[in-house]
Order: sequence, then C-alpha cells, then structure tokens
Amino acid sequence: MTERRFLLGFVTALVTLGLVVGAFQILFTRVGEIGLAQVVDRQLAVPNGDVLFLSGVNQNSHRYKLMLFDRQQPQVIAIGSSRAMEVRAEFFDAPFVTLGGAVNNLADLEAVADHVAKAPAKPRLAIVYVDPWLFNARYTDNQGPVPAYPRYVSADMLWAGAKALRRGNWISESFRSPNLGIHAISRNEGFARDGSQYYNLTGDGAYDAKFALTFARIDGDKQNFQRNTRADPRLVGRICAAVKKVRAATGAAAVVAPPFADSVWLRLSQPDYAYIADGYAQLQACLGGIPFFDFADPARIEGSTECEFIDGLHGGDVTYARTLLQMAAADPAVRAQVDAPYLAAFMGKFRGHAGGTVLARNPAAREADFLQLGCRK
Repeated sequence: MTERRFLLGFVTALVTLGLVVGAFQILFTRVGEIGLAQVVDRQLAVPNGDVLFLSGVNQNSHRYKLMLFDRQQPQVIAIGSSRAMEVRAEFFDAPFVTLGGAVNNLADLEAVADHVAKAPAKPRLAIVYVDPWLFNARYTDNQGPVPAYPRYVSADMLWAGAKALRRGNWISESFRSPNLGIHAISRNEGFARDGSQYYNLTGDGAYDAKFALTFARIDGDKQNFQRNTRADPRLVGRICAAVKKVRAATGAAAVVAPPFADSVWLRLSQPDYAYIADGYAQLQACLGGIPFFDFADPARIEGSTECEFIDGLHGGDVTYARTLLQMAAADPAVRAQVDAPYLAAFMGKFRGHAGGTVLARNPAAREADFLQLGCRK
C-alpha cells in the first residue's frame, strides 16, 4: 500500500466516523439526551405536563431539578427524594416546583439547602420531605459528586440507546411524541415542568405487584431498608441544620415524614427498624418551632388506601393531596399557599387512584390495578 493510498483511506475513515458521530450528536440532542438547558427551554415553552422529560441514560435528576427551580423562581417548593415527586403545581395557589428526586443522600440535601439559600428570588414556603434512611448510619447510597448532564455523545450513551431499542423503537417514536429523553419517549412517563413525575399507570404491567419488590429489599436488608435500632444523632443534626438553613432563606418551612403503604409500614414497625421512630423523634426535637408532620404510618392520612400508592414506598398524587389538606388545617403557612377547594374536589373525584392528575387531564384514560391488589379503579 502506497503512502498516498494509506492517507486517503485514513482520511476517508476519519470523515466517515465524524459524520456518524455528528449524526448521533444531532439525534441525541433532538431527543433531549444532550443539553439540559434546551430540555428546560422546551418544557417551559408549553403548558405544564404537555412535555415530559426523563433521560434513558442519566437518571440522576439533581441538576435538572435545580435548573427548573432557577428558571421558574417559584413561591412554593418541595424538597426531597423521589418520594416528593407526586406533589403537583395544581395543588397550590402560588407558582410551585418540586425538587423531589434531587435528594438521594444527605450530601444532596445539604447541596439543595445551600442552593436555595443563595437563590436571588426566595420561595415563600418550603416543604421538606425527609426519608428515614438519611439518619441510618448503615445507608450506603453513593455520596459522590452529581454527574454533569452530557453535552456530547459518548460510547456509553450509544450503548444505552441501543439497549433501549429492545423495549421499542424510540427513534421513530420520537417523531410522534412531544416528550424528551429516551425513557419519556418510549414509556410516556417522566417529569413535567413543575418537576412532578407522571407515571404510565394504564397498562397491565406491574412494577411492584403486591409490593413484592419492596418486601424483597426489606428481607434482603439492602438499599433503603438496612436494619438499625438507633438513628445516628450526627446525621439527624445535619438534616436539622439543612432544614433550618432552608427555613431561614424562605421564612416558612414544614418537614414531612413521607408515607409508606400500609403493609410495608407494618413490616417497618418491627424492632429491627426502631431507628425510624427514634430518628424522627430526634429530628422533631431539633427542629424547634418548625412544623413536623409524621405520615410514615399511612393510618395517619385520612382516607388513604394502598390502592393510591405507586409502589411500597411511593404514594400517588391523591395520597399527597390528602397530606397537604391535613397540613393546611394545622399550619397557617401551608394553608396560605394550598388550593384547599381544589384538593378537596380532587380527592373526592379520584379516591382510590394513584395518578389522579393524569386522569384529570386525560378523561378517556383508565388506571389499571397495576399493584394487583384487587383495587377497583
């Protein structure tokens, strides 16, 4: 092979590779897997809920939720893990964004508190949902740096996109769907512009049928359900300090222990999980005058049933509507922000359902008994 032919082949291969990479860069940018700012731009350009977003490559929503907060400058916010995602903008009279999903560990909570404290426009009310495993010293979730949302296509992204094709042709579907992110495009579920998550609950498939997956995690002493008899006072102190920083920035805050499904809570009420009650008691004592609402036991939620849960540890939006109405009755700061008549009507119309807001926007839709509990929908 002559030097000229070698160089020609090399340049041809390089150009071909560049064209292929460029094509994939355009594709992944168009579907929302690259460039978080343009995702938020497109969501804010349409009414709430009309464009859902959930990446099929990067499931960490910390940076995305903070960007929603910065861009919308809401007067009311929710802070927490995925267990704060079912709080909706419709539930409030004031502009609202949930940072649910931005807190996967204690370091995340502290980072969110710092971000809110430095924001130029402060919310009037923050509702902080505190998971019990945050004060469990055995909780082993990764506390490393939050990954940046990608700006350029990568080999990992191409591989993830290829694997997603086994669940359906998201490439062709992206031309019909208004959603962004491979997961949202292929499953029609994800985050709306208020940060709340919409689940596709109309099919026959069950993620946590009869709460079997949740019980497996409890029995396996793993993930969020490591056993412990005592909460770590140092961790409780850090949570308390973060909440107080948020309250100082906003002027009003409330802390919530989010609910578990009834049968799951029964398992967590055993002595092996005594740290839960211990931790919440320590936290409440530390908070001083900041209102604390303990809904971990769903029996404390008036009218709640397991049929209103998405899985063993995630209540649906009807569940959270119930809690907000009870909070409003006890706390003037919450009462001043919630739309109580809407909440009462919403609970009455969609009782027994996990995704009432989806049904309200799509009257022809019907929620399935996806938990296989014999729920009448």
